[in-house]
Amino acid sequence: MQLPPKERVIKYAAASMVGVTVGSSCLLFFLWLGWDENVANTASVAVSSVPAYIVNRYWVWQKKDANSLKREIAPFWAMAFLGLILSNLFVGWAKTRTDEKLLILAANLSGFGVLWVAKFFVLDKVLFAATPEEHLEPPPIL
Repeated sequence: MQLPPKERVIKYAAASMVGVTVGSSCLLFFLWLGWDENVANTASVAVSSVPAYIVNRYWVWQKKDANSLKREIAPFWAMAFLGLILSNLFVGWAKTRTDEKLLILAANLSGFGVLWVAKFFVLDKVLFAATPEEHLEPPPIL
C-alpha cells in the first residue's frame, strides 16, 4: 500500500537530499582530483543514481515487487542523464565565468533542480505508480 501523496512528497524531498549529498560529494571529489568538470559531473551522476533509485523505489514508493529494467531502471537513469545534460550545460556556462568549485557545484545543482518537480510526477504516476493490487485494502482482522 502506497503512502498518501503528501507523505510521498516529503519522503521524495528527503530522498533527493541523499542523491544530492552523494552526487555533490562525488563531484567535489572528482574535481579535487583534477578531473574535467563534465567528466566529473557524468561520473557523479552515474554513482549517485544507484542510491537515488533504491531509496526512491523502496522507501518513498514502498515498492516490494521485482525491479523492472525496462519499466523502471532504464527510465530512471534516462531522467538522471537528462538532468546531467542540463547540469553539464549549466556547469559549462559557469566554467566560462569562474573557476570557483562551489559556484560550479551550484550550477550542477541548478541543472538538476530544473527537473526535480517534473521527475516526482513521472515517478509517482508512471515508474512507481501503484498497481491494482496495491490499491486493495487489507482483509479485515477477525
